[in-house]
Amino acid sequence: MSDPASNIFSVLSSVFGLTAFRGAQEQIVRHVVDGGNCLVLMPTGGGKSLCYQLPSLSRQGCGIVVSPLIALMRDQVAGLIEAGVSAVERRFIAGDLDLLYVAPERLLTPRCLAMLERGKIALFAIDEAHCVSQWGHDFRPEYIGLSMIAERFPGVPRMALTATADDLTRKEIADRLGLADAPRFVASFDRPNIQYEIVDKKNALVQLKAFIAERHPGEAGIVYCLSRAKVEDVATALTEAGMTALPYHAGLDAGTRARNQDRFIGEDGVVIVATIAFGMGIDKPDVRFVAHLDLPKSIEAYYQETGRAGRDGKPATAWMTYGL
Repeated sequence: MSDPASNIFSVLSSVFGLTAFRGAQEQIVRHVVDGGNCLVLMPTGGGKSLCYQLPSLSRQGCGIVVSPLIALMRDQVAGLIEAGVSAVERRFIAGDLDLLYVAPERLLTPRCLAMLERGKIALFAIDEAHCVSQWGHDFRPEYIGLSMIAERFPGVPRMALTATADDLTRKEIADRLGLADAPRFVASFDRPNIQYEIVDKKNALVQLKAFIAERHPGEAGIVYCLSRAKVEDVATALTEAGMTALPYHAGLDAGTRARNQDRFIGEDGVVIVATIAFGMGIDKPDVRFVAHLDLPKSIEAYYQETGRAGRDGKPATAWMTYGL
């Protein structure tokens, strides 16, 4: 492909079915297609994934997306198991793959690095890049090792993407990932379709049931609680009230978590009651409410959790009970 930049609108239309970019998307895409590095801060639901998917399709080679999101990658992982990892390696080396999602700990293995050096890489996209920051609420130590990408693959464009990072976290992301001199694209974090509402906590469970029944009957939502026991109690209470409510926390076996997540994504009107173990990478556009029965761990965490509501741009509610 002699001129990748001239191809972006064709790919935008034919692959993604879109006729125009949103916000800074076009500027970001053109910058990366031309071989530039960058740091992208874009709100949840703001079109972040297009910023690496489209350049991956427009440039020669395969886009490598580094992500901690097992939920996001589960279908691909299942495909890898079915096809065999060796078959996927052969396809990558032959240039038959456009995008490959890799967990950070997998990327850093000798086998994976050796494979990457044998193929053509379009770009590295480091998603959920705030995980590199020890100041952040979701620090992942394996992300620290990603600093080696700049050294080992110096000619490949790198982009770090996140929906949540204050100034201190941005600096740490840039420093650790070798992006100190790269431009930063910071989109507005205003989500005007989400109505934020805090109520005095009296009987939180009674208030929650009334809120769902009166404001969002039969609609999909997420209810966050701090403890696993509370998750189970709330899910049971909502079920007894006639709602389709499923628990999700790290104490459940992997099969149960996967089934409950699949029902939430695939069915209409399912309410997930969860600890913060649930959410990153869940791309369900029609979540109509996110409710917190306990205070979130930080403002950053609250923004990220409530940002899972209303990704389709339609009205949604972020509702929280506050008090002793």
